[in-house]
Amino acid sequence: MTSWTNVSNASNNSSVNNNSQTSTPKSTLGKDDFLKILTTQLSNQDPSSPLNDKDFIAQMATFSSLEQMTNLNKMFEKFSSLQMGQYASTIGKEIKWTPDGSTEPTTGVVTGISKDNGNFFYMVGNQKVPMEQVSQIQYNSTNSNLL
Repeated sequence: MTSWTNVSNASNNSSVNNNSQTSTPKSTLGKDDFLKILTTQLSNQDPSSPLNDKDFIAQMATFSSLEQMTNLNKMFEKFSSLQMGQYASTIGKEIKWTPDGSTEPTTGVVTGISKDNGNFFYMVGNQKVPMEQVSQIQYNSTNSNLL
């Protein structure tokens, strides 16, 4: 005796349709993800064919390199924020630079500092002056009596 179940109404069952969860894929793997993969690999390896010492050392070296690169990125971010403070000391000072396509140097008073795509710029009015173009920084002659 065979028992048949009518599945034609299963697609209308709200408890089946509403229990699905969406997952968002990660675009990058971090050191924690790499460590999880490594421990999963070690816990699920075949006892009759364990991981070769050379392979294990290579994986640990890769993990160590990944961790060091992560630490290096954090240090660069800290260094970048320190640079902003260092460059801020030029606000109110006069700079001399040669703009692209010009042979004559231009001078102006720094009114601010700007960071765009990791590059720092002196703001002279509304103009962004790349730091590489600056040839001289001096106290503003009109503000020299403030010193």
